[in-house]
Amino acid sequence: MTDTPTSRRGVMIGGAAVGAAVLGLFGPAMCAKVRMDRGSPLPSGAAPQRPQGKSKPMIDEDIAPVLARLDAWYAANLRPDKYRFNPPATDAQIDALERLVGVQLPSAYRQLYRWHDGENNDRWGHIYGLPILPLKQVAEHWTQWNRTLAELGGNRYLIPGSSWPEGAIDPAYVNPRWIPLTADGSSDHIGIDFDPWPRGRVGQVILFGRNEEVKAVLAPSLGTFLGWIADLLESGNFLVDPEPGVQQLREFRLKQPESDGFHDGARKLLGAPSQFP
Repeated sequence: MTDTPTSRRGVMIGGAAVGAAVLGLFGPAMCAKVRMDRGSPLPSGAAPQRPQGKSKPMIDEDIAPVLARLDAWYAANLRPDKYRFNPPATDAQIDALERLVGVQLPSAYRQLYRWHDGENNDRWGHIYGLPILPLKQVAEHWTQWNRTLAELGGNRYLIPGSSWPEGAIDPAYVNPRWIPLTADGSSDHIGIDFDPWPRGRVGQVILFGRNEEVKAVLAPSLGTFLGWIADLLESGNFLVDPEPGVQQLREFRLKQPESDGFHDGARKLLGAPSQFP
């Protein structure tokens, strides 16, 4: 079996009921293991040539105004019995994550988690059906990705990838300085990139994961990303009711463009290429 987009989708796992399996038996190393077990050719794993130059510095931003906009929209449009945030995280919890990942988390990240410590249900997430991960799950996903890197012999380039825009994101399969922000149940994430390539920016928000062969920049910062989400919602680009007779994992989704999920829809909105080259 060749490793085509179709075959890769065949091993994708989705939904709350299999969340634990995604982190364990069906973790992000599954893609590499399937290819090895079936004798699919793998690249040499040589690191690609990094462009010259230095990435742009992180944006220092106050995200309180955009959090207020999101609060107002969520209160007016989402059912509170389904869409439930956790209470705020403590500074000690944020500090613990910072020590674990070895990255100085920006003030905007701390604001986000002092607002709410994410949410626990991966069907009723506040980012177009995707949950903002609680700090505990951020740590679990990040730890699993580091285990995957160890299983790949420490070679982050053993499974090839690329980035959009070219030269903005490390085209690795895994990078320890990518911090998950959301999870889709298939080991794919919206995350924050603290190790961009020279055409990117420290703290940019990206798509990465097991099925995201072409990593993509969604926004130059966390605040910009959340502002983009607020703009989309306030403009009416959303659906929150299920279509009659159609069973969907996440009912809260983009109205336009039509897509299987927010990752795909975000790529289309931004003009980014497909997740598969």
